[in-house]
Amino acid sequence: MFQEWTPLMVNAFIAGVGRALDLLSTWYVSPKLRLETSRVIGRLGWKGAVVLQLPVVALASFHVFVALFVLFFSLFLAAGNVQGAWFVRGIGEENYFRLMVEAVRKAKWREIVASEAAHLVLHVAPAAALTWITLSASSFQFSSWDTYTLALPILLALAFYGFLGTFRMLTYLHRLKKAAIVMKKGGGNFKQTPSSFD
Repeated sequence: MFQEWTPLMVNAFIAGVGRALDLLSTWYVSPKLRLETSRVIGRLGWKGAVVLQLPVVALASFHVFVALFVLFFSLFLAAGNVQGAWFVRGIGEENYFRLMVEAVRKAKWREIVASEAAHLVLHVAPAAALTWITLSASSFQFSSWDTYTLALPILLALAFYGFLGTFRMLTYLHRLKKAAIVMKKGGGNFKQTPSSFD
C-alpha cells in the first residue's frame, strides 16, 4: 500500500520544493508584495498565496514530468526574484516601487513592449531548440549529430551564463563600492570616468 503512494509523495515533494523556493524568494525581495506582478497573489496576500500552491502540488504529484516542470519553472522564477535583490532591499521595497512607477511613467509603452518581447524571444529560443533536438534527434542524417552533441552545449551555455553573469556583476558592484568610498572621502566630489571603476 505504501509503495503505491511513494511516487505521488516523491512527485509532490519535488513540486513542493520548487513552489516553496519561489515563495521564499518572493518574500525575501517583497515581503509586502508591492513588487508582486501577479494581481491575484497581491490581493490574496501570503496566506492566499500558500493556499494556491496546494492544488498545483497536488496535480504535479500524479506525474513526474509535471513535478519536474513545476520544480524547474519555480527555480527560474526564484532566480529572477533574487537577481538584484540587494538593490531592492538596499533602498527599500516602497522606494523601489515608487522608482518603478516613475520609470514606467517616463518610458514609452512601445519601448516597454519591445523590451519585454525581446526578453521573451531570447528565452524561448534556446528552449525551443532543445525541445526540437530532443524530439528530432533520431531523424538527423549525420551520425555525429546526436542528442548529446546538440543538446549539451545549450545546457552548458545556460550554466555558464549563470556563472559569468554572477561573476561580472559581483566584480562590477565591487568597483562601484570602491568608487562610492572614494566619493565619500572626497566630500561627494567624484568625477565618474571609465578608469574610476578599474
